[in-house]
Amino acid sequence: MNIAKCVRDLSTLTELKRIAGPYVIDYRALNEEEIKSALIKTAPQYYYESNVAAALNKIKLHANRNIRIIGPHILQNIVLQRDEYISPKRSTDEDIIKWEQAIVDRSNEDILKKTNERTRDLEFMKFVLEAAWDHNDDLSIDEKNLIEKIRERILVTPTELRIIEAQLGKFPKEENEIHTRQEIEEVRRELQASGLLFAIRDNDGTDFDVIPSEIAVTISKVLGIEMRDYGYSELLKYKAVRSKTYIKSALDKVGIKTEKNPTLEELSSIALEQLSPRVLLGGTSPRDGLPLGIMNKWCSELGLNVSGTKTELIERVIGFYNDLHEKSDEVTDEREVLLKYFEDFANRNIKGLRSQQLIDKDIEIERKFEEVTNYIFEKMLGHKPLKLVGTNHADGALSHKDRIIYWDNKSKESPVNLKDHIRQFDGYIQQSEKEVSGFLVIGPDFTPESSLIAMQYQVENGTMISMITATELKTLAESWAAKKDAGAFPLGYLLQSGRFNPALVAAII
Repeated sequence: MNIAKCVRDLSTLTELKRIAGPYVIDYRALNEEEIKSALIKTAPQYYYESNVAAALNKIKLHANRNIRIIGPHILQNIVLQRDEYISPKRSTDEDIIKWEQAIVDRSNEDILKKTNERTRDLEFMKFVLEAAWDHNDDLSIDEKNLIEKIRERILVTPTELRIIEAQLGKFPKEENEIHTRQEIEEVRRELQASGLLFAIRDNDGTDFDVIPSEIAVTISKVLGIEMRDYGYSELLKYKAVRSKTYIKSALDKVGIKTEKNPTLEELSSIALEQLSPRVLLGGTSPRDGLPLGIMNKWCSELGLNVSGTKTELIERVIGFYNDLHEKSDEVTDEREVLLKYFEDFANRNIKGLRSQQLIDKDIEIERKFEEVTNYIFEKMLGHKPLKLVGTNHADGALSHKDRIIYWDNKSKESPVNLKDHIRQFDGYIQQSEKEVSGFLVIGPDFTPESSLIAMQYQVENGTMISMITATELKTLAESWAAKKDAGAFPLGYLLQSGRFNPALVAAII
């Protein structure tokens, strides 16, 4: 969608004036049609390379840290990645929130894995950040600029930098607080006022974030984006490059360090973020990269012209994958089907589960009880469970600001007696390297004395143990998921010492 088309479909007069601000002279004195006409005439100013570079740099080094964090991500990692560079505003907001939560989750998983194979560069980057944040509530523009130069020099990825910030409790905000939709909207307005992001509305009243095609081309050039992530990820699946040896060799040639024995998935992720597709395919010298014969074969398989130099073939392959539209095939999640029988898994209704052909062996009950619980937290309450390594750990964990919430499933034919499991739960809590906000126990029901045990444990150890039945958790999740634009469920409401009281949550669902 070009600028002229965007201008015709701009959603509100307020946004029209905001977008006109950078380059339309005296726009405040013009009416709506006059502003649109003037904006179309001044369109080249919006995609003139030096103007775009200056606007991007202003966002990158903005005094407001919310703008520094959210602004570049909206442009580079959301709207530029969409087909036709258009994203529904609601989806943009949700993607920002999911991205921030995923970074916090990654920071907690890295600690839980106790990885010792990170490079000295990452350790140095953490030292720099710790020093910058020491005795400060925010980073100055100069500090941010210096950190970015250091990051680029030692080849730390933007994602790795964010993970380190989250480990320090500084990302997305203090104590790992996630940005609100209102804060995202404020950043959106700043992007519009910089002439980088437009706003349109369709006939159904749906609002969209859009980067006009002319501006998108210039932003990609300034940022050095050679192709969209979806196309690059599909390119990386081709047999000629889909090997640990090939990708690691390409990374090594440009000085990008990796952990020992990385997986193919990890290498592909690093390549997506740091390695030029042209370098992946063509290497760093004329005789490097894939042989001409393989490039010929690849082009032939894609139905592309096979004649020309290797450089020309590489450009055709990159162009092909960059133009791919994302697939939207929906895959049915088996856990959604199992949700109907959540209480049966909790109370070990073996006969009923077998009659529905949901289990073959009794041992499957515990595993599927845990799987459905994961589904509830991730798909219905909006919190993706963390990956736990090893066997001696709770059944699940969730990021809660800069802390952790653990949970454990107890599938029993009778009420759960907390006294029988308190030493097990205490072990999980004590071995945690992150402060534990609370521990959830999910079961069919609980004995009356369990609440007293939970209160006693909190008094003696300072950690709250909350007990919630499968029925209560399922009812809560269904009510929350039914809300429009609910976002992620505020986990603090689950932290109730002793038995969970649904009445304390009624006000928000």
